[in-house]
Amino acid sequence: MVSVSAQESQPREVVDPEDDLPPGLWPKVKHLVVHRILQLDDTPHRIALGVFLGFVVGATPTIGFQMIIYVAIAAMVGANKISGILPVWLSNPITAVPLYYSNWKIGQFLMTGSLSGSPETKAAIERMMSGATADASLWDRLTSPDLWGAALDTFVAMGAELWVGSLLVGVVFGAPAYWAAYRGVLLYRRRRAAQPPTD
Repeated sequence: MVSVSAQESQPREVVDPEDDLPPGLWPKVKHLVVHRILQLDDTPHRIALGVFLGFVVGATPTIGFQMIIYVAIAAMVGANKISGILPVWLSNPITAVPLYYSNWKIGQFLMTGSLSGSPETKAAIERMMSGATADASLWDRLTSPDLWGAALDTFVAMGAELWVGSLLVGVVFGAPAYWAAYRGVLLYRRRRAAQPPTD
């Protein structure tokens, strides 16, 4: 007669794979993508369209109003209103300056064929940058009315060039994100359907 140890006779504890992941950014992103996008109860197209719109809106100089704009556009075109929330935060108080500056340069090149801005635009950018690099804590700088007033002046001075560049960047990143989200939802659902039911 073969004896079974007490350890082997006890039922095994079910371990969530997420618990074994090392701490860091990638596991958190993966967890958010799986649980906030791939598991949404909607069609793959609507989920992917929401992701695409999130990238487009997130790239535009609408910081502070992005969520409202995203939800309104998603409702109008029939996209999922949740799947694009993560990419909407592409622009935030920390990434706004480098993102919008890059978008403006792209739009400027497309519209004028040159990378040199007008004196007014350069002056507006210098005012915004001087406010962003003032001798204060990061939180104080990000919540300073002077910084956001200068940022608004800068966005106005950048004008159509900023919008053209921002929309182009949003579409360039949003198009492959649509495809990845669409395929990701299909693959995720196929794998879940192929798994044997658990008791």
